Amino acid sequence: MAACALEQVLRERGGDARVEMIGGLHTASPLLKRLSRAAYLGSLRYVPEVWHRLYERDHLWSRAFKKPLGMVLGKRLLQNVIEQTAPEVVVATHAYCLAALAEAKKRAAKPFALVGVCTDFHFHHFWFHPQIDAYVVANEQIAADAVRRFGVPAENVYPYGIPLRPPFARENDRQKDEWRKQVGLRPDRFTVLISGGEGGYGEIGPVVKRLLQMEKPLQIIVATGKNAALLRELAACLTGIASPHTVHLLGYVQDMWAYIGAADAWISKPGGLTCSEALAMRTPLILYRPLPGQERKNSQFLRTHQIAEEARDVEEIVRLLARWQHRQDERSELASRMRPFARPDAAYRTADLILHL
Repeated sequence: MAACALEQVLRERGGDARVEMIGGLHTASPLLKRLSRAAYLGSLRYVPEVWHRLYERDHLWSRAFKKPLGMVLGKRLLQNVIEQTAPEVVVATHAYCLAALAEAKKRAAKPFALVGVCTDFHFHHFWFHPQIDAYVVANEQIAADAVRRFGVPAENVYPYGIPLRPPFARENDRQKDEWRKQVGLRPDRFTVLISGGEGGYGEIGPVVKRLLQMEKPLQIIVATGKNAALLRELAACLTGIASPHTVHLLGYVQDMWAYIGAADAWISKPGGLTCSEALAMRTPLILYRPLPGQERKNSQFLRTHQIAEEARDVEEIVRLLARWQHRQDERSELASRMRPFARPDAAYRTADLILHL
C-alpha cells in the first residue's frame, strides 16, 4: 500500500514521468517468494517465538544471506527490470530486495538512484546498504537510529513518514461526527473499528462477541479484509442476536481512511501502515496480538512514546474501551499525543524527493 500511495502521487505530480510498480521478489524469483512466504506463515503458526528470536538477530541473518541473495536476485532484476526499463530512480518499499537492487545498481550500464522506504517503526540490517542513495523512515527517532547504529550518513535519511494514500493527507483534519455521517453511521455514538489487516487476522470473532456484552452501547465496524470466510462466519454468528450495540460488517474496504476517521478507537494488529494511518487520523489504537518480529517492534515504539495501548487479552480491550467511553478527556489526550508523530503527507514529500533525484 505504501508503493500504491507513491505511484498515485507520482502520477499526480510527475507530469510526463513514467511510473511502473512491480513485485520485486516475484519478478526476481517466484519460487523463492512462495518458499519464503510459506516459511514465514509456518513459523508464525507453529514456532512464533523462534521467528521473533530470529528477527532480533537480523544482523546475523543479513551477514549470512544478504550478499549471496543480492548477487543471485540482483542479476535477475538487472536483466528482467533494470536493463528493460532504464530507470532514473528505483524505490523499494520492502527490505528483502534492497540488496539485490544494490547489486544491480553496481552493474547497470545506466546509473540510477536507489531509495529505500522503510515501512515499519524499526530500522534493521536488511534495510542498510552503502549503494542506497536515500532512506525514507517513519520519523526522526528512526532516522537517528539509522545514523547511530548503522552509520548511514545523516544527509541521506529523510524522516518523512510511511507513505499513505492521498486522502490521508487531504482530509485528516475532519471531525469524527463528520466522518460518521459520511459513511452512514450515527454521529453521536461511540464508534469502534476492528480489523486484522488485509488478511483479516487477529482473532476478530472473539473480540466482537465480547464487545456485544459491554454495558454502554457501541457502534462497531468490523473490516475483515479479503478474508471472506471470516466475514461469513461473523455474519452467521450475529444473525438473530438482539443487542443494544450496532455492528457493521465490511469485507475489503477501499476507502479505509473514512472508517478510521469515523472511529473513536481502532482495535488492530500493529502493521507499519496501520499505525501510520491511525496516527494520520489521530484515532487511538488498541494493539492486539502483535505478530512476532516487526509488529512487536512497532508496538514497542508506539507504547514507549505513549501513542497507543496494547491489550494482552479481550478483557483488557473491554477495560480500555469502557474507560474511554466514560473518560473522553483521556482518549482525547492520547489523540493529542499522536499529532507530533503523524505524517499524513509522507507520500507527497517522498514523491518530491524521488522527482528531485
